[in-house]
Amino acid sequence: MADTIASQLKELIVERLFLDMAPEDIDDNTELSEYGVDSFLLLELIVALEEVFNVKFDQSDITADALKSVASLADLVKSKQA
Repeated sequence: MADTIASQLKELIVERLFLDMAPEDIDDNTELSEYGVDSFLLLELIVALEEVFNVKFDQSDITADALKSVASLADLVKSKQA
């Protein structure tokens, strides 16, 4: 299931943040900042994640570690879906 979430996250990141790359070119463990994702784009991504995955994040969920990579975002989404 995490692979499916990771794939969906990559598509969402490219689509919503208008990145000029293919979703499959995003590595699960590479920091999103390496792809040019800054704090403003992360805010947009959080809103998109709540909408697409039908989850609600608490302020305490939004940490640098949780937002670091596709893998950490997938873990965060999974924890909210449980």
